[in-house]
Amino acid sequence: MIELPRSLTLPSANALRLFNAFRGTIVLVLLLVSQLHGFDGEPLLVAGPAFYSWVLTYSILIGLWLSLGRGPLAHGVQVTLGVSVDIVMIVALMALNGGVKSGYGVLLLPYLAVAGLLASGRYALFYAALASLALLGVTLYDILALNGTTGELVQAALLASAGFVTSVTTHQLARVARESEQLAAARGSEIAQLNRLNELALQSLREAVLVLDQEGRVRQFNDAATRHFALVERGKLLPELAAPVARWRQDGCPLLARPVQLNAQPQALIGRMVPLLTGDTPTLLLFLRETRELAEEARQLKLAALGRLTANIAHEIRNPLAAISHAAELLGEDAVDPSARRLTAMVRDNTRRIDRLVEEVLALNRRDRVRPEVLRPATVLTELVEQFVLGEAAAAGRIVTTFNSPRAMIFDRGHLAQILGNLLANGWRYCQRHTGSLRIEVDESESALLIDVVDDGPGVGAEHQSHLFEPFYTTESSGTGLGLYIARELAEANDALLAYLSPGGRFRLYCRKAYD
Repeated sequence: MIELPRSLTLPSANALRLFNAFRGTIVLVLLLVSQLHGFDGEPLLVAGPAFYSWVLTYSILIGLWLSLGRGPLAHGVQVTLGVSVDIVMIVALMALNGGVKSGYGVLLLPYLAVAGLLASGRYALFYAALASLALLGVTLYDILALNGTTGELVQAALLASAGFVTSVTTHQLARVARESEQLAAARGSEIAQLNRLNELALQSLREAVLVLDQEGRVRQFNDAATRHFALVERGKLLPELAAPVARWRQDGCPLLARPVQLNAQPQALIGRMVPLLTGDTPTLLLFLRETRELAEEARQLKLAALGRLTANIAHEIRNPLAAISHAAELLGEDAVDPSARRLTAMVRDNTRRIDRLVEEVLALNRRDRVRPEVLRPATVLTELVEQFVLGEAAAAGRIVTTFNSPRAMIFDRGHLAQILGNLLANGWRYCQRHTGSLRIEVDESESALLIDVVDDGPGVGAEHQSHLFEPFYTTESSGTGLGLYIARELAEANDALLAYLSPGGRFRLYCRKAYD
């Protein structure tokens, strides 16, 4: 984040407090000087009754200024009236001590300087003019009535000129400072807005993003990075990033993007490392994503493209496919040679396989059309087993169902039928086909209703389990490799989860419970 500049000028309240402190300091210094004597034994300042009356009057006025509250009115009174009174009081002090030759007139300059800083517009010239008139008036009175010299008039004129120069100069400096402050505030607002936009853009990225300095310390990161690097903090080194940063530094910190791969918890990460040159110090920008997410996106894109393609050409495929199948059946009826019958049977089998492949791919386009309803497992599973037996007559009486929970579930009836139909078909294909070789078990956990489809077959080999739910992955020449993938997609569309449990052939469907 970029550090914003501080204010260039003091706020009015603080400036006025400092001004009042300056007034009080002047009074205290004069009181102290009145008690001191020079080397000749004479007092440095003649402190008669008039002087102490002046000190008392000025102290009362300072206390009055301090008692005023805050706000535009109090500020205006203290500046406009206060500075005018200050000028009168300093000129009065000068008059009490022999006029302009006493040197006390110099005290007008800091007052005029403060007035130039705090006043607006032409008020600075007004205070300088007021001080000049007071100086010249007292000096003329001293010359005419008290036998003063013309040199005092010249001294007063010079002091008045210095007052004008001081007032105008400080006023211009204050104006420049205020303009600079306004410009800095505008730039600061723009920088703050850019920082907010930068942070918003950074947090909206799905990728884990980290900004590193040349030493590998984290300068900035988004929330996605915290999922992979639990100890990430600004200004700290991450051990997982030490190797790629070290390689980058060994190569001379080149300004070329390069791929990077990390093994961070809980998943392996892959992404790119983009060097940036900010000033004279290069920094690293890392974009990282889980390899699992990238693989899943690739599968989704692959299936989406295939689904669109199949949907567009399904009718073009099915019409000639039906004609081929029908022609093969006619040829099979007329065929006498066993080899001819075998060939026509191969044609029919492959046409059915192509038709099934098209139907399964089209099913992917229907996964979002979910119509959830409350289903009773005992009822719906019994119906599904009966429907399965209609297609597999040999399975009659050999599929055992066990219901250990009366809990209802929330699921799309058609999707559930397709999922369990696929699992039952797979289980029946690999089981021993005895009574109880294929079982359906219903139970529940704290968070889900569990439906297990279990067979007594050999199960899935360890080398195949990681690819079990991938599209188009099959170990049989007659399979399409889409059945289990579609089953899992339909399960996820219903906020459920389909998983394979080893050892043995056990598929478990985690379903949402329906609460009464």
